[in-house]
Amino acid sequence: MRLLGIHIPIISLTRRPALKINIFLILSMGLLFSVKLFAAEILLTPEEQQYLSKKNELSLCVDPDWLPYEKLDAQGSYTGLVAQYMQLLQLKLVVVIKPKMTSSWSETQKQYEAGQCDLISALNKTSKRGQYMDFTQAYIKSPAVLVLPENNKQDTQLSDMSGKKLAMVKGYVYESKLHEQYPDIKIIQSANMNEALNMVSQGKADATIGPMYLIFSATMKLNISNLKMLGNTEYQDELHIGVRKGDTILLSIMNKALSSLTPEDHSQMRKASLHSR
Repeated sequence: MRLLGIHIPIISLTRRPALKINIFLILSMGLLFSVKLFAAEILLTPEEQQYLSKKNELSLCVDPDWLPYEKLDAQGSYTGLVAQYMQLLQLKLVVVIKPKMTSSWSETQKQYEAGQCDLISALNKTSKRGQYMDFTQAYIKSPAVLVLPENNKQDTQLSDMSGKKLAMVKGYVYESKLHEQYPDIKIIQSANMNEALNMVSQGKADATIGPMYLIFSATMKLNISNLKMLGNTEYQDELHIGVRKGDTILLSIMNKALSSLTPEDHSQMRKASLHSR
């Protein structure tokens, strides 16, 4: 559905009970997927096959609190859309992909900057991050949307926000672009999307910006009814898998695995993620 330029009021949706996913149950979880998911063969070279055989397990850095994309709780249950993809990729590659426990995204960043992760689950590509990792092709895309109070009738895009306060989740890739392209916007950092939305709802900020998929989920959870969402931004989330810097064999393997995913696979991942909430 194309949202750019369209005003879409946020609506509350019924939440479903959470379904926890144990990413290590490779054989049993394989029964959940249609045979169609494995129709596209991954043609690995002998060197790549040997790499996976020797490696046996790939460590995965994740954001422990980033639903609907991913969440890793204290018991090690890994859930969300990204978790669905990682589960499918490990089934295709016949290798364990094991999430590393952290208490926050900041802690995860320190781990991948220190080279302690084979893979980083999902993140936008930036030159700074490129110092610590290589990137696969993008596998999840979501337009960034502007969220405003329902009673704001004059602002429709970022260029209207000059001199106003924009709640921004700390570390979001848009922040540096906003500073450069819209220097008069006053950015107020928030810990997460829930806090940013509440700031706008309570009048503590004039607007916020974030991935459409994430905002839908957060609004559904918070049941906020006094906001509206506009698709008038030039930004888009393009999530890649990060690969340990210089590991060209693993980078090739992960790109081949992602290239093997069909449109039906991507649809199944989204459906499975929605049903797990």
